Amino acid sequence: MNEKDRLISALKQEEVDRVPCTSPLQTGTLDLMEASASYWPDAHNDSALMAKLAMAAHTVGGIENVRVPFDVAVDATAFGAVTGKESIDRQPAIMERPITTPEELESAEVPDPHKDGRAPIVLEAVRELVNDLEEVPVICATVSPFMLAGQLRGDEMAIMDTIKNPAFIKGVLDLAAEWNIEFSKAALEAGADVVTMVDATSSGSVLGPKQYEEFALPYQRRVANAIRKEGGLSILHICGNTIKTLDAMVRTATDGISVDQQMDIAWVAEQLRGRCASIGNVSPTNTLLKKGQAEVEAEVKRCIEGGVDIIAPGCGFASETPLANMQAMAKATVKYGKR
Repeated sequence: MNEKDRLISALKQEEVDRVPCTSPLQTGTLDLMEASASYWPDAHNDSALMAKLAMAAHTVGGIENVRVPFDVAVDATAFGAVTGKESIDRQPAIMERPITTPEELESAEVPDPHKDGRAPIVLEAVRELVNDLEEVPVICATVSPFMLAGQLRGDEMAIMDTIKNPAFIKGVLDLAAEWNIEFSKAALEAGADVVTMVDATSSGSVLGPKQYEEFALPYQRRVANAIRKEGGLSILHICGNTIKTLDAMVRTATDGISVDQQMDIAWVAEQLRGRCASIGNVSPTNTLLKKGQAEVEAEVKRCIEGGVDIIAPGCGFASETPLANMQAMAKATVKYGKR
């Protein structure tokens, strides 16, 4: 099987020759920047550089997909959020929030992914990657509705709104979900095979099960269903401990669930078997960043023996991740992943 067929089949829970080695989250590292001569922050703002750096994760690092963008501020920029503090090893941070009052929400509109913020740069990078690749899956990411609502409103305020002002935050969530749908459609039209919904704020340490059911699940499900209707596949990644919300995450109807390194991957794989693909969860910090190739190989082996469907880091690659460890993850997946 080629890499595209393998990942798509794994997400559809079909038979594969071996476990794929992927990263549905960010792949930009300093070593890959040097190898591709594409560096942050320029690679956030130039589609050709973005595509070159994304490609390097595959051609140099051995990861069996390409993925854009490298940061989680793209969606918010489409709404007019101001970003800053980016550097060669630091992703853009949101400095000014565009929807902090009911009046701003009332006047807000769903942005156009072909025109607004940095979304057009990402879409052009997708097109460039698709043009250069035939057998490698292209993944485009969008920030999941609850996390995006927090970026637009302010993270702490959004969490407080779930208790004190639920009608307001649900209005922001509706707007965020509609943007996710439009951006996902545009990415699929550009040729992306998979859309990852990234959510760092719907974890069990932030939202309890009842809050997740009310403020995250319906909006994530709306996006996942829209992606499926367009013929695409989706992955949902939520950071942190998701033991209490994993069953609800399955009910988003996403094709794959990517879990944090905190999670017991054998337990996750057992819970998801026959329901959706399990993805993870080599530690991007304790192992890929800080340890050696032997430890990376051992953790990949543990994940595969635990029954994971798709090997991936438990979160995005840290920018300082040694290239040798990225390559070791890919090699170990080939070594141990045969079905």
